[in-house]
Amino acid sequence: MELELIFATAFALEIMFCAIPGAVTAEALRRGIGRGYRPALWVQLGSLIGDLVWAVIALVGLAVLFESVPVRLGLGLIGCLFMLYLAVRALVDAKRGGMPEGVEGVERGDFMTGVVLSTSNPFQLAFWLGIGATTIASIAPHPTAEHYLAFMLGFTIAGFLWCPFFAYVVSVGRRFITERTFRIIQLVCGIFLAYVGLNLLWSTLDSIGMV
Repeated sequence: MELELIFATAFALEIMFCAIPGAVTAEALRRGIGRGYRPALWVQLGSLIGDLVWAVIALVGLAVLFESVPVRLGLGLIGCLFMLYLAVRALVDAKRGGMPEGVEGVERGDFMTGVVLSTSNPFQLAFWLGIGATTIASIAPHPTAEHYLAFMLGFTIAGFLWCPFFAYVVSVGRRFITERTFRIIQLVCGIFLAYVGLNLLWSTLDSIGMV
C-alpha cells in the first residue's frame, strides 16, 4: 500500500508542479501559439529532463553539492541571463507584430530551451527536498530503493502525460488567436520572463548573503 500511495502522491505533485505558471509555461505558450504543437511539446519535454535532474539530486542525497555558494551563484546567473534573453526576444517580437508562419517543425533550441530553463533554476531543489523527500519519509518512515523508485515512476509518468496535454491545449487555442492577441501574449510573456529572471537573480544573491 505504501508504494501505491507514494506513486499517486508523486503523480499529483508533478501535475501540480507543471501546472504552476512559470518561465517554462510562458515560453512553451509563446512558442506553441506562434508555431504549433511540436514546439510547445519539445519545450515541455526539455523542462521535464531538468525536473528529473533536480528530483534525482534531491532524492539520492547529492544536495550537499549545491550548498556551495559558487555553484548556486553560477546556476542563478545562467538562469537569469537565459530568461532575460528570452524576454528580450518576446518583447522584440511583440513590437514587430504580425503572426508567424504556421510551421510546426521543431526549431533548433526548443528542447534545449526547456532543459536550460529547468536545470538553471536551483530553487527547484528546495521543492524536491522540502516536498518530495519529505513526502516519501512521511509515508514510509524507513524508505527503501523501492519507495524512491515508485516516487520517480509516478513523477515521470505524470510529466510525460502533462507535456502532450499542455501542447495540445495550446495548439488548439492558437486557432482562435488574432494578430493583436498574439502581440499581447508576446508582451505579457516577455514581461513575465523578465520578472522571473530578475527574481531568480535576487533570490540567488539573497540566499548567499550578497543582498
